[in-house]
Amino acid sequence: MDESDGQLLAATASGDAEAFGRFYRRHEQRILGYAIAHCANASDVADVVGETFLAALRSAPRFTDDGGDAVPWLFGIARRVLAHHQRSFTRRQRLIRHLQALPVLNPDEAAAVEAAVDASRLAPALAAALQALRPKDRDLIQLVSGDGLSPAQAGAVLGMNPNTARIRLSRARARMRDALADATPPPGDPSPASPHPEVPHAQP
Repeated sequence: MDESDGQLLAATASGDAEAFGRFYRRHEQRILGYAIAHCANASDVADVVGETFLAALRSAPRFTDDGGDAVPWLFGIARRVLAHHQRSFTRRQRLIRHLQALPVLNPDEAAAVEAAVDASRLAPALAAALQALRPKDRDLIQLVSGDGLSPAQAGAVLGMNPNTARIRLSRARARMRDALADATPPPGDPSPASPHPEVPHAQP
C-alpha cells in the first residue's frame, strides 16, 4: 500500500530524507506545471519549484494530516513563494527604472562633483588650519580669499602696509598648505585627498 502524503511528511520530520524524496517525486510535475504557468522564464520556474520544496521540507513538522493529500498545502507554499518572487521582480524593475532616470553627467559636471566631494572632505582640516593661524593672518586670508580684496587692500583694512600684507599672506598660505598636506582622510575613504591641496588665493 502506498504511503500517504501525511506519512511521508511525518517521516521527513523525523529525518527520513528518502521519504521526502518520494514526496518530491510524487508532486514535482504538478508544482512544475504551476510554476511554468505563472513564471516568465525558465530560471524563475526552477527557483519557484526549488524554493517550494525547500519550504515544504522545513515545514514538514507542521503539516497537519487530516487524511487527505498534501496538494492544497503544497500549492499554498508555492503561491507564497511565487508572490515573493513577483514582489522581488517588481522591486528590481522599479530600481532599474530609477537608475535609468538618473542624470548622466558630462565631463565638466563630473569634475565639478568630484571637486565638491574633495572640498567637503577637506572642510574640517581647512577649518582647523585656519583656526591655528594668528587672528590677523586668519582675517587676511578671509579678506583676500573669501571677500575678494587684493593683498594691499586687505592690509589696509588690517593696518598693514602692502609689502607686509603680501609677506604675511604668503606665509599664512604656506602654513595652511602644510597643515592640509598632513590631513588624513576619513577611515575607509576610497579616494584620499591630494597630498598637496591648493589653498585658494587671489591676484594681488
